[in-house]
Amino acid sequence: MKIADGTSLATVGQKILSKVDVKDVVGLIIEGSDVGEKTRTQLGMPSFEETAKQWASSYASDEKMPAEYGSHCKSCEFRTVPEQGKQSGFNECWSEKLGKDTGNPIVFDVWNFRKADSLLEDGKFLMRDLDETDIDPKSDGDPGMSPSERQWLQVKLFKSGIQTPHVENDDLARSISTWKFPLHFIDFETTTVAIPFNAGRRPYEQIAFQFSHHVIHESGTIQHVGQYINDKRGFFPNFDFVRALKAELQKDSGTIFRYALHENTVLCQIYSQLKVSTEPDRKDLMEWIRTVTDSTGSTGEEWSGQRSMVDMWAVLKRFYYHPSMNGSNSIKRVLPSILKESSLLQQKYASPIYGSATGIKSLNFRDWVWLKKDSNGNVIDPYKQLPKIFDGVDLNKLDFSLMNGDDLADGGAAMTAYAKMQFTEMSDDERFALRSSLLKYCELDTLAMVMLYEHWIEVTGLLGKKLAA
Repeated sequence: MKIADGTSLATVGQKILSKVDVKDVVGLIIEGSDVGEKTRTQLGMPSFEETAKQWASSYASDEKMPAEYGSHCKSCEFRTVPEQGKQSGFNECWSEKLGKDTGNPIVFDVWNFRKADSLLEDGKFLMRDLDETDIDPKSDGDPGMSPSERQWLQVKLFKSGIQTPHVENDDLARSISTWKFPLHFIDFETTTVAIPFNAGRRPYEQIAFQFSHHVIHESGTIQHVGQYINDKRGFFPNFDFVRALKAELQKDSGTIFRYALHENTVLCQIYSQLKVSTEPDRKDLMEWIRTVTDSTGSTGEEWSGQRSMVDMWAVLKRFYYHPSMNGSNSIKRVLPSILKESSLLQQKYASPIYGSATGIKSLNFRDWVWLKKDSNGNVIDPYKQLPKIFDGVDLNKLDFSLMNGDDLADGGAAMTAYAKMQFTEMSDDERFALRSSLLKYCELDTLAMVMLYEHWIEVTGLLGKKLAA
C-alpha cells in the first residue's frame, strides 16, 4: 500500500484505535473454560486444543472436514453456478445429502421459511418433497397473500412446473388506483464504514451518496429526470443529498415509490443527523423528511407522513409472484422475470427508445435497447448489460443493493466504489469512468421499478385507463 504524498498524523486527525488487553479472555478460551466445562460437555463441543488439533490434522492430510448442514447454507458464498472447469463448493458439500439431486431447490429456498432447519433434521431436504402440511398456509386477514400463503404458492408452482405469474388482480388493481400522478420512483446508494471518511463523523454512520429518480406522467410519458452523486473527496454528502432530493420531489404531490425499507430508513437516519447539526435549513429539511417517511425507532419521535413513500417491495409480496423469481423479491431477480413474461415490455424495450431524442429521457444512456436475447432466445438480464468496473468485475456480481432473503445486506460494491472515490489516487478519466458506471447502475434500479409498474398495469387490465386523479 502506498501512502499519498503529504499524509501525516497531523493531516489524518485524531486517533480512532486503541489497544485492549484480551489476554484473560484468550486464556479462558485456551483453557476451555469460556463456556464452562459442563456446558461444553452437554453441547458436545470440543475444547480449543482439540479443535486446533483436528483442523491441523485435516489440513495436513488433505481430508475434507464434515459440513454442518442447515438453513445457514442458503447464503453460502460458494453457492454459485459452476463455471467451466470450476467446482461449486456448495454442491460438493450437499452432494453427500442430495446425491444426483444437487442443484435442485432445497427446503430453505422457500422464501422466508422458518421451519427449514427442523425439516432438514427430519431428513426432508428438497422443496419438491414438501406438502401443504409442512407450510400450513393461513390467511392473515389482509388483502393479498399472507407470508405462509406466498410460501405455499412458491412450492406449489415449482412442483407443478407452472412458469406463469400469480397475480392477485383485484387487490393489486385497488392498490394501484390509490396512486397519484405524476409517479416518482427513487433509489438510494449508501454505505456505512467502520472508519469514517470525514472528520467529526461516527463509525458505521449512514452515508447517502447517490440517488436516481424516474417519473411517469399521467399521459404515460416516462422520464429519468434527476440524480445525485457525490464524488468530492472529504465531503459529507447527506445534507446536500436531501436538499437535492427535496428539490426534485416537492414540485408536486404525486406518489413516491421506493423498493424495500432502505430509503425510508436512510431518510430517518439523516433526520437524526440534521437534528444535531448546525445546518441553517435543518428545520426545513427535517420537516420535509417527515412528510415523505414513516418514523423508525431510531428517530425518538413518531410520525406517518401524509406523502409517505409507497413500498413496491411490500406490494409485490402481497399481490404478485413469478416462479422464475425462485422465491426472491429482489428487484435484481424481479426485472428479468417480468421482461421474460411481459409482451408489453418486450415490444417497447426491444427498440432503442431509451435515451433517444423522441423516446424515453435518460441522463446516462443513449439509444439503448434493454430487451436483448441470447442465441437461444432467452432474455438477457439487463444488469448484465451494464459496464464493468473494479478490474473487470461487473456490478451485477458485486450488487450494490444485495438482497439476502428480505434483508438488505452489506452493500459491498457501493462501499468499495465510494471508498475508491474518497481515498484512491486516480486520474480524472478513472474517476469519470467510475462515476459513470455508478450512475448507470442506479438509473437501472429506478427504471426496473418503472417496468414493474408497467407490467402491473398490463396484467391487471389497467393499461390505458385513467388510474388516479
